[in-house]
Amino acid sequence: MDRVIQWFKNLNYSHILLSAAVIVCSIVVWRLVRIAFDRYAEKQSANRPVKGTAGTAMSATYGVAKGLVIIGVILIVLQINDINVSAMVAGLGIASAIVGLAFQDLLRDIIMGIHIVTDSFFEVGDVIEYGDLDGLVVSFNIRTTKLQDIATGNVMTICNRNFTEIKKRSHRFLMNVPLSYEEDYRKIHSVLTRSCERIAEVESVERCEYMGTQDFKDSAVFYRIHIYGPPERRWEIWRAARTILQEDLAAAGLKIPYQQIDIHTYPEFREQSGEQ
Repeated sequence: MDRVIQWFKNLNYSHILLSAAVIVCSIVVWRLVRIAFDRYAEKQSANRPVKGTAGTAMSATYGVAKGLVIIGVILIVLQINDINVSAMVAGLGIASAIVGLAFQDLLRDIIMGIHIVTDSFFEVGDVIEYGDLDGLVVSFNIRTTKLQDIATGNVMTICNRNFTEIKKRSHRFLMNVPLSYEEDYRKIHSVLTRSCERIAEVESVERCEYMGTQDFKDSAVFYRIHIYGPPERRWEIWRAARTILQEDLAAAGLKIPYQQIDIHTYPEFREQSGEQ
């Protein structure tokens, strides 16, 4: 009990009040900065998340600034309370190895986050392929990235260090239509041209182009169609386009072939081999 009383007697209340004032002022200033940041983002995006390079850079800058402010306040408070900050910083040389081992994944996340921003790996609003996932980048900071699966709507948070190879989805979707060799190719060209005109009228489709004959396969001729639209609406656009193609091909009497095996028998071979 005596030690507790002595500890309170040794307290420098002027230092405590000054430290509290620094903390309160930093919180107030940070809140004002955050309000200005949110208002700017709202103005730029019209009540939607900021997209593009600006949104990605803003998110990363916000995370870095927050960390710097916290570190700065801690150092100021320590200095106010007569703690030799310079000596502490000098002593970090030995502790840095331990900290590096303990926080190496965090450091890798931060370094990769900086690379993502500076090298334009992707931006907020892009659709990227991550493993088997096609995801819309809904948010980004210096440590993590959030992707929304465009097929299911699920949101996944990924540490930035895991992004080693990124494929950014474009606005062009490729579609191959397999049709039988027996069909008149001139009729096919006419039907698919009309189908592309109908597909171009689908919501979110920017344009649709019929490119012509693409390839000759074992059981079908492939015809290529290019559809342009937002990558995050890809599955909806594909379903609508395939429905239109199915309707137009059926109306024109064109059949989509399926794999089958033709077996040919030779009677003369059976007679020579003595089979009955």
